[in-house]
Amino acid sequence: MIPSSSFFLFLLHLIFWIAFYLVPFVDPKGIHSLGKIFNPHFFFDIHLLINHALFIFLFYFNSNYLIPQFLKRAKKIEYGLIVFVILIFILLFSYLIFPFIRLPNPPREVFRLPNKETLRLNQTFVLSIPLLFVLMVSVTYRLLMDKFIQDKLNKERENENLKTELSFLRSQISPHFIFNALNSSIILVRKKSDLAENSLLKLASLLRYMLYESDDDKVLVENEIQYISDYVDLQEIRFGSAVKIEKDIDVNELVEGYVEPMLLIPYIENAFKHGTSVLKNPEIKISIKEADGKLVLVVVNKFVRKELTNDKNHGIGLVNVGRRLELLYSGKHVLKITNENEWYSVYLSIDVR
Repeated sequence: MIPSSSFFLFLLHLIFWIAFYLVPFVDPKGIHSLGKIFNPHFFFDIHLLINHALFIFLFYFNSNYLIPQFLKRAKKIEYGLIVFVILIFILLFSYLIFPFIRLPNPPREVFRLPNKETLRLNQTFVLSIPLLFVLMVSVTYRLLMDKFIQDKLNKERENENLKTELSFLRSQISPHFIFNALNSSIILVRKKSDLAENSLLKLASLLRYMLYESDDDKVLVENEIQYISDYVDLQEIRFGSAVKIEKDIDVNELVEGYVEPMLLIPYIENAFKHGTSVLKNPEIKISIKEADGKLVLVVVNKFVRKELTNDKNHGIGLVNVGRRLELLYSGKHVLKITNENEWYSVYLSIDVR
């Protein structure tokens, strides 16, 4: 990426200097014949070549040294003095070398040729115009390049901060999930339930997914759905008939696309945490569907408002996942959370295309 960008920039510079060199040969009045213009002795006039070299020196010396060392460091007076001295030096140099170079010999019938000293002064004066132009282009180029580089660095820092923040938010969710899943299995083992073995197998599958797949930036939607289905199965084993669980998750339903791992599970965890504890008839409904290329999650559970108020940690995981949604799917998701009539519901739609 960098080499190609550098080559493209080099090509732009080359085209600019070639075009700038050809400006004096623009002949709208037809003073010179094409044969004379393309004559090597006329085209590669020594005075023009020397002036062009001075332009190139001014451009790059100003953009690569003077602006970074003086203008960018608020040394405007020093910068102005140095630039003024350089301009005077270039004009004086061009004036002094004039007697030692070959002058072009334009046809006398077209215009009257002034004497040598007048032509010397005129060309030195005229030289100041392209010098000032090159100086302005040099300053503009340097400022634009600095802005481009700074914007690129800011974007890289933003991306790095985004990765760091996402990693932190994910790390806050994963330990919480592991703790809840282990608790579920421990309860079954203590009860010496025949379901303990199946529970541990489900837990091993979940941990394998977390360790080997959830570190990726994106995972297949079908893998994330399988992971959620295994988690719900684990909870069904734990609670049995004590909690009414309605699961509408079709693992075999093809949902194409990729999704950030561990993004949906906090809403389902929250339903089991706050929808099973002090309720008389706990009920949880979980649905995951595909609609028009969007992954749609619906989680509904009964809740006790007093429990939510007393739980100081309630909502931390949901705040984190909400932040992740804003960072990763800004403008590409819809999240609606309501808690009315003892029912807590979450509707989440993510464009995974």
